[in-house]
Amino acid sequence: MSEPHNLQRVSQRRGIGRIKELPVLPTLFTAGNLASGVTAILCAAHNMLGIGAALVFVAMICDLLDGKVARMTGTDGAFGAELDSLADIVSFGVAPAMLLHRLVLGDSGVWGQGERIIWLVTIVYVVFTAIRLARYNVEIGDGPTNMFKGLPSPGAAAVLCSWILLYGYLGSERGGNVVFEMTFMASYFSLEQLGHVLGIALMFLGLLMAVLMVSAVPFPHLGKTLLTGRLGFRSLVIMVLLIGSLIVWHVYALALVTTAYVLFSLVPGLRSLLLKRRTHQGPIINESATGGAS
Repeated sequence: MSEPHNLQRVSQRRGIGRIKELPVLPTLFTAGNLASGVTAILCAAHNMLGIGAALVFVAMICDLLDGKVARMTGTDGAFGAELDSLADIVSFGVAPAMLLHRLVLGDSGVWGQGERIIWLVTIVYVVFTAIRLARYNVEIGDGPTNMFKGLPSPGAAAVLCSWILLYGYLGSERGGNVVFEMTFMASYFSLEQLGHVLGIALMFLGLLMAVLMVSAVPFPHLGKTLLTGRLGFRSLVIMVLLIGSLIVWHVYALALVTTAYVLFSLVPGLRSLLLKRRTHQGPIINESATGGAS
């Protein structure tokens, strides 16, 4: 794409003049996304980690629907895209990072001994989410596609928050510390040591999700497939089974499904990326201009 065309697109995105009318329904869904993210942050501040992680998933549903409603009503445009990105940085960047920060520390803190590492991970996650969203807006394609470049920010938040939900579900929160009831693991570790080990593992998981967001690895656009795409018979059967497992085993299945999405997308994505680099072709993945996930 030529430089003049890029400048023209930037000027178009900035816009000239005032906005006289706003799309009502898409804006309400985006506001629901933002409200859920802000409430999740408040839950993290009050050590209500399970509720906060669940609210991030509520934000994902709102984010998935606002673009769909905008296209159905013919009200999609630059305003909705900008507002969506602003909401996403809160719901899928700040909120998961704050939940992870509170989970690992147990109590509030920033600069104490051993607290600076999780502070750094928290900052890196939020900054990388912002970079991922900014790159999405700049490198946006001319039409919808089934792939993203880099892990979508809702996908990263889904993995992190599903494991936060599982972390809290396996035990009970007492005074900010998670006490696990898994006696077979407690026979090798004390309960306090086990909580610290799993907390540190989640910290590295958050760091990995942050790196994948700013990577060039292609990931499938699940939101577009679920709302507007077509599935084969076998894929449809698998989808029904996954939904059934989420209903029956909910928290366990949610962590498994979200993690499987990243793992099973990462392997072929890395293979495709390496193949293009070997053939001296840059990884060019056009992203959907109207997709809910970004």
